[in-house]
Amino acid sequence: MGKQMDSRRAARAAKTTLAALALLAWHGAAQAQTATLEAGLLHHRLSDGLGQWNQQFVRGTWRTSEATVWNADLVNARQFGAHGTLAVAGVTHVFNDDWYGSLGGSYGSSFFYPKGRADAVLNRKLGAAKNIVATFGVTAVNARDGHRDRSVLLGVSWYLPNALVLQGGTRINRSDPGGVMANAKYVAATWGYNKQQYISVRYDQGEEAYQYIGAGVTDLLVNFRSNVASATWRKWLGPTHGFQLRAEAYHNPYYNRRGLEAALFKEF
Repeated sequence: MGKQMDSRRAARAAKTTLAALALLAWHGAAQAQTATLEAGLLHHRLSDGLGQWNQQFVRGTWRTSEATVWNADLVNARQFGAHGTLAVAGVTHVFNDDWYGSLGGSYGSSFFYPKGRADAVLNRKLGAAKNIVATFGVTAVNARDGHRDRSVLLGVSWYLPNALVLQGGTRINRSDPGGVMANAKYVAATWGYNKQQYISVRYDQGEEAYQYIGAGVTDLLVNFRSNVASATWRKWLGPTHGFQLRAEAYHNPYYNRRGLEAALFKEF
């Protein structure tokens, strides 16, 4: 049938903005930390009697060279009345002045997380100033009930003066069994400076072929559209520590989800 977008969007949000911030630092020629550790909480309320989401998470990055950053996340979650954990690992590498890419994988232990997910992304800097980045990515997701998603990501990022970055793209997704297309689009903007603060906003909209809201066979939403808006504020309180706040609002024809994520981070 298809893609369980709400939980997977939330998983991607939980995965972290740390890798993206590391790339902003590279573009801005900012000082690079060796490692970052972040821990926090998430609380979301759902409408239509679907209860609450609660998460505790730890995130980290580790720079092993000037060109390579590893990242890992561990999430303990309660969603739709069930408990689950999510483990994420990945690496981002700068190949040369024009090319950089990333590999990532994740494993979830409950119906609302994928049993397995793998991502590969390649980025190319364009233009005389190398301030435009074209992105191509592929993703494979296997759900616990046998559903499979295979998708292609096409995106562009524009690094403007005055510390502004604009982004946009689309994800073309095929879900099986059934060969259902469930595509999505996004736009985003980020402003800020490393060691000071980053403020970002993002909006996604698209199609969902399926979404489980419970462990039972009947707890299944099929073939609908949804959208999600988020805003993130990452603030340094000192040279190596600070906090991050993220607000998110999700909507589909069956329920709404609203909530906040709060975290503290330390750089080494």
